[in-house]
Amino acid sequence: MKNKFPDLTERRLMLFERAAALRTKHFCLVLEDFFDPHNISAVIRTSEVFGLQNVHIIEEDNAYNVNKTILKGSLKWLNAFVYDKRITALNELKKHGYKIAVASTHASKPLPELDLSKPTAFYLGAESRGNHPYTLEQADEHFILPQYGLTESLNVSVAAGVLLTYLDLYMQSQGREKFCLPKEEQDALILEWRNRHLFGNEKFNPVQRITSPCTAAYPVQA
Repeated sequence: MKNKFPDLTERRLMLFERAAALRTKHFCLVLEDFFDPHNISAVIRTSEVFGLQNVHIIEEDNAYNVNKTILKGSLKWLNAFVYDKRITALNELKKHGYKIAVASTHASKPLPELDLSKPTAFYLGAESRGNHPYTLEQADEHFILPQYGLTESLNVSVAAGVLLTYLDLYMQSQGREKFCLPKEEQDALILEWRNRHLFGNEKFNPVQRITSPCTAAYPVQA
């Protein structure tokens, strides 16, 4: 078959096609006000490795910042949506059909009991305080990762890895192809990857900033 992208090697195109065929938007991670670039970068990198195409980042309190050494170029292969307001992120995710699930050490429902058949956005809270009270109030689900020791919680980037491992096992058990992108989206993604590979992130930026049209009001709890 003729290479439809003659500016890519056959090997590179095969890598793109294989990765695109396994990409999913059924699940995504939401990083709410992380302040440590190491953690932001580690979660982005882990999301890409596990085949998630979208990651969402809220910077209402702490500015989005990454560590390129930790990223290892992973940002080039997915889409990052950065929101200035958490209410905007939540509204956008719900508009696109996502159920909102919040990881919390105070929850009683373990992760395996969640209904994962519906598209789900998994929120991870800020390193020191967890998720914002508004997010906790608006979430559809609160869950806890399996814990058997005495330490209260996991590092947030490690928690992301544990969560994504479980989601991967779930998709494998159901047949991962049920959760993957349709063919037309795979083709569009390969073209986007080709452009980023050849011309760089500066020209084909994987980061999309979504700003609120106005200052959104919501109850803030002390």
